[in-house]
Amino acid sequence: MSKIAINHPITLGGAEDVQHVLKILERANRIASTSELDELLQGMLDLIIEVCGANMGILYLVDQAAGELIFKVIKGDASIRFPYQKLVGKRISLETGIAGETLKECHPIQVNDDVAHDPRWYPGLAELLPNEIHNALSIPLQVKREPIGVIQIFNYTYSQLELVHLLSDRMASEIDKAMLLQESRLRSSRLETLIANMGQIGSTLDRDQILRLIINYAREMLNAEACSLFLVDEESSDLVLTVASNINVNVSVERMHVPAGKGIIGHVIRHGETILVPNVKRDKRHYTKVDQRSGFTTRSILAVPLVTRTVVLGGERGTSKERIIGGLEAMNKMDGTFNEDDAQLLRSFTTQAATVLEVASLFANANELFLDVIKALTAAIDAKDPYTEGHSQRVCEYSVEIARQIGLPPERIHYIRIGSLFHDVGKIGVPDIILAKAGQLTAYEYSQIKQHPTIGARIMSQVRMMTPEIPALSQHHERLDGSGYPNGLRDNQISLAGQIVAVADVFDAMTSDRPYRRGMPVDEVFNYMQERTGTYFDKACVEALITAYKSGQI
Repeated sequence: MSKIAINHPITLGGAEDVQHVLKILERANRIASTSELDELLQGMLDLIIEVCGANMGILYLVDQAAGELIFKVIKGDASIRFPYQKLVGKRISLETGIAGETLKECHPIQVNDDVAHDPRWYPGLAELLPNEIHNALSIPLQVKREPIGVIQIFNYTYSQLELVHLLSDRMASEIDKAMLLQESRLRSSRLETLIANMGQIGSTLDRDQILRLIINYAREMLNAEACSLFLVDEESSDLVLTVASNINVNVSVERMHVPAGKGIIGHVIRHGETILVPNVKRDKRHYTKVDQRSGFTTRSILAVPLVTRTVVLGGERGTSKERIIGGLEAMNKMDGTFNEDDAQLLRSFTTQAATVLEVASLFANANELFLDVIKALTAAIDAKDPYTEGHSQRVCEYSVEIARQIGLPPERIHYIRIGSLFHDVGKIGVPDIILAKAGQLTAYEYSQIKQHPTIGARIMSQVRMMTPEIPALSQHHERLDGSGYPNGLRDNQISLAGQIVAVADVFDAMTSDRPYRRGMPVDEVFNYMQERTGTYFDKACVEALITAYKSGQI
């Protein structure tokens, strides 16, 4: 993390004041050195409470998708006899109270007396907080003029407004980075869970067991209160609630029929759309009879269609025809609101679920089962770095053409196709700030980048069907003379798959634009690679790439 510099004018009375401010900034720098969001928020609020001589404070974070402020951290000294920690996680509207006004005005607000009678004071907050509130200071947290939170302190002795404003401005950027890192870690964890769950679902051919696994895994992955899976009745076209998870077990709603086109799920199945509804009370499409029968209260819904592919094998790629056979609903996310990341995750998951349900023959070929998940994963990996969008797909295409030119059989080409698509999956474990860095990497940052082949191999080793593809993940940065990474393999220690993907990866990297340089002309890249055949690259792979390019296959 970078250090705090003084960008706001601060009135200092003498050497003691200067030393006081410097000590505060030094402490703030120590707090900013952590990448753990909770630790950062706790330390920041503690510091501002201390600087102002306050006895209580609240730090809110903004949930823009829900239009809400979240009580994230609450601090109070021993003089406050109040179980204020029960407020953590509570949500209020972005327009509510002094906190909402602070976000609206985009500058600090001071209330020096009679806080409870201030017209901006949130009455609901007054009921939750102790009565001993004499004054309040509310400070916005913003990054590039976009609000990310609010800090409020109460019963302060010194306003220290300029210093507090400085600290909040600077620390806001650290909070934003920590939030992005936390989101990245969560996304990585969820993708790993998705892979593991699909492995479990693919381990059985029992339809009822598959349905139960689908609904339970969907609820766990999304942290939803409940999930429902509907299938289309071929005769009546009604939607049948086939399985439900965590809906009132005392009242069975399974096998309940919903008329075709009715409800949010009916719209999803009819139109093949994904729908996010933050508040079902505001959506006239919500079908209330399921709630009425079960006693369950639906507040929000994420619904996706179940789309199956009837595969007609022909040639290496085959053809397929889509058909919607049902839909899946997730209700009431327990740690916030459903978002587009949730929707993408659920779409990937239900794509596999529909395939399992409708086409039993695909169980004989698990790679077909994972096809849509692979595409979703590689798109998510490339999206971590906006400058490498489409990289994994291009490397896959180049690798397949090299393999064809060499004359590998279809089953080997298939393994190389999947392995090359996944070759950068280990970047899930590399911080986004490093991947997106425009300038030269430090030695430490480069060491983090060099871990991605090992991370990718470790992730994929958990999927039974991925064993043949792992060398493409773990060895695509190895070089024939032993100068590569992560293991410094030489010559025949490097698999053919690893050598093929290495050539495809370097070709795409050198011909693509980067923030620090333009892509090189193809002929220059070919010259570079030919000069290094036998030391870095396999000669046959380089010649196959050139042949494929000149014949128009690439």
